[in-house]
Amino acid sequence: MFTAKIADHTIEIDNKYDYIKKYYSDYLSDEEPQFKITVTDEEIAAENMDGGSWSASYLETLAVYRKICEKLLEDDIVLFHSSVPKINGKAILFTAPSGTGKSTHSRLWRERFGGRVRMINDDKPLLKISDEGIKVYGTPYGGKDGIQTNDCADVAAVVILHQAKENTIERIKPTEAFPTLLNQTYRDGTVEGMMKTLSLVDKLAHLPVYSLGCTISFEAVDLVYNEVFADR
Repeated sequence: MFTAKIADHTIEIDNKYDYIKKYYSDYLSDEEPQFKITVTDEEIAAENMDGGSWSASYLETLAVYRKICEKLLEDDIVLFHSSVPKINGKAILFTAPSGTGKSTHSRLWRERFGGRVRMINDDKPLLKISDEGIKVYGTPYGGKDGIQTNDCADVAAVVILHQAKENTIERIKPTEAFPTLLNQTYRDGTVEGMMKTLSLVDKLAHLPVYSLGCTISFEAVDLVYNEVFADR
């Protein structure tokens, strides 16, 4: 059993395997836990959705995160699949269907701006969504390369990527952005959870949201940077 702090919530995790504690090493805490997460062997096994040869210790990390996300939804926090660099003290959420190039684009930001960029998360960050604004938090779930930091930042914009022969960017309306943003959130399958998620995604869609057609180039990076920070 150990305690971790994620998205400003302190959580006691009743683990079965040692691997998950190492997985959460950047998030360990000695603060008093606010709630406890326990998963069963059946819940761990259920994470093997593709029937692969994943170890039970790895599957436990997925089962635990699923329960954490379901609990945090009560406090207006959602998992949003995205790659998130932080620059100028603000975060940009790059999102798109898997395989589109989110991580590649974020890597270009690190190459273009060097130490000015800090990666918050490359796959499964958490968003705290409120009327005052939206904040993104790092989590241990940083994608296949484990790119993440225990950090947070206010979100400046969301950028929906698609591959193109030329670099173009346009700000889109909340009604246009909503379906894609909803598709990139974790939804727990309950009616109550879905209603809460729909409400939170509606607020997310009212941020500056851009559609970016891009090549793998610094030109694409500069295009987004100039658009997002032009007025800052």
